[in-house]
Amino acid sequence: MWAARPENPVTPQPQVAFARRATRSALAIGGAYAAVGFGWILLSDALMQALWPDPAALALAQRYKGLLYVGVTALGLVLLLKASYQRMLRAVHAARSSELQVNDLFLNHPEPMWIHDAQKLRILRVNAAATRHYGWPEADFLAMTLHDLQSPDGAPSGGNPDMACHRKRSGERLFVQVTAHGLPCDGRPAVMVLARDVTRDVLARHALVRQEAQYRQLHQSLGEVLWLARADGREMFYVSPAAETVYGVPAAQLLQDPDRWMRAVHPEDLRTALDSARQLAEQGHAECEYRICRPDGSTRWISDRKKLIRDDEGLVTMVGGIAEDITLQKAQDHSRAAMQAELERLVAERTAELERLNSELDAFTRTAAHDLKSPLNAIAGFANLLQRRFAGPLGDEGLRMAARIERSARDMAGLVNDLLGLSRVSTLDLQPRPVDLAPMVRAIVDDLHLQDPDRRVALVVPDALHVHCDEGLVRSLLLNLLGNAWKFSARRPAAHITVRQHAVAGGRQISIEDNGAGFDARQAVGLFKPFQRFHGTADFSGTGIGLATCQRIVQRHGGQIWLRSAPDRGTTVCFTLPDAPHASAQPRPACPEAKAQIQAAEPASLTA
Repeated sequence: MWAARPENPVTPQPQVAFARRATRSALAIGGAYAAVGFGWILLSDALMQALWPDPAALALAQRYKGLLYVGVTALGLVLLLKASYQRMLRAVHAARSSELQVNDLFLNHPEPMWIHDAQKLRILRVNAAATRHYGWPEADFLAMTLHDLQSPDGAPSGGNPDMACHRKRSGERLFVQVTAHGLPCDGRPAVMVLARDVTRDVLARHALVRQEAQYRQLHQSLGEVLWLARADGREMFYVSPAAETVYGVPAAQLLQDPDRWMRAVHPEDLRTALDSARQLAEQGHAECEYRICRPDGSTRWISDRKKLIRDDEGLVTMVGGIAEDITLQKAQDHSRAAMQAELERLVAERTAELERLNSELDAFTRTAAHDLKSPLNAIAGFANLLQRRFAGPLGDEGLRMAARIERSARDMAGLVNDLLGLSRVSTLDLQPRPVDLAPMVRAIVDDLHLQDPDRRVALVVPDALHVHCDEGLVRSLLLNLLGNAWKFSARRPAAHITVRQHAVAGGRQISIEDNGAGFDARQAVGLFKPFQRFHGTADFSGTGIGLATCQRIVQRHGGQIWLRSAPDRGTTVCFTLPDAPHASAQPRPACPEAKAQIQAAEPASLTA
């Protein structure tokens, strides 16, 4: 329990002391009067005889001697009493003035003040600042003791006798610094207290203490070594406890011996550490990595980061840094590098093997195509020869069968050409460049008109279709798509083919729309797989390779292809071509005759 300790304690009984002083004054006056009276009585007769030797004059002087004594003593008493009363009046006036000043200072002081009984601790007086600050009305305040002001949380830590922890009426805790002076009040010893609110300072100090404790705990829990040193590095101010884990020596040794940091650096990395120190002096900050040698003989990798610390005027006051153990990270980097090298070796081996297999596959494809086309051409040729030379002996049935043999052989030859073209699309050396597709579209449609002059097909194409592509491959793409549009709109009396273009993100989108037979695209599975057909051979001819070839051509350019179709409502095929060359458009190993074989396969692809 805190209680005010008055700096100037008062006498327990001030009335008794005043009475004693008055008694001493009265005794002094009485004694002085008695001494003067006795002296007058004893000496007055001899004095008169000396002054008036004449008996008549002496008798007259003796007669008026008493009157003179009474008059003189009366005048002395009057003057003495007057002086005493004047001193008393001045003292009373001074006391009243002092009391008024103290009372005015007490009541109007901006800080909370009160007067409490020195023994019972009951509050006797309280100023307006106290009632306003603590929240209690004056009547409630005067009914309280110091015990009622104490906070249940207790006094602030630190053992400061001038600090107290109070509570407000709202229950809020209040820290105050008290100043006490002893004085009488209502005839009893009392203590006047001034309570200055220092709650903000105390809470700030507590927060700072907590922050320092947290900061210290953080430093102690970090695995990195944090350090502070003088600007010249000759004196260490702080080294975190992680130094013992990283460097193998207590932090106290590094504090006492600043040169020990540099002595721990591996001899092969000493130049790196020294260069980092020079960089710090020149640039104000530095980073480097080096090895250190620990007392147990082990070696560790350190990431050293440091910076100059400047004051408000820009003067360097300290150097601070972090030393982090990156040994595990270095080991992981080494493992990743070894793994990456191994993966690159495996990829190179697999790539070489794949190129070898592709080369063998190309050779096989060329051989198979040649070996297949020669007998097929022979079959078709001999079947045609039979129809022309032996029409009579064969009869109608024989001619029909010979024609069927010729047609089947030629279809098989077309399928071989299409398959050969499909296989070559993925191995061609692309040569992308700016191309205008509009003239190419018109030329292809004109060729289709020459093959079927009785057809009337309306073609709508923009004046220009500028794209970035390989001209030969995209010509094969348009041959397939325009050939399909021409073929599947053959049964429309008023067929039309519309080619459109518009910009998309990173390229151009081309769409080819027809009003042909169409099909249910929602039910179709594997639209762009080889040998996929959505109409019977009796309705429309084809090998089912065309869309697969189109997809590979578009993908080689880095684009996409899709279509929309519905029965009897036509088909719209859309594809995109990037503005810039795609990664897949980089040169690849290919047979010299690959493009020529694709060009040779183009006429057959019209029936895909």
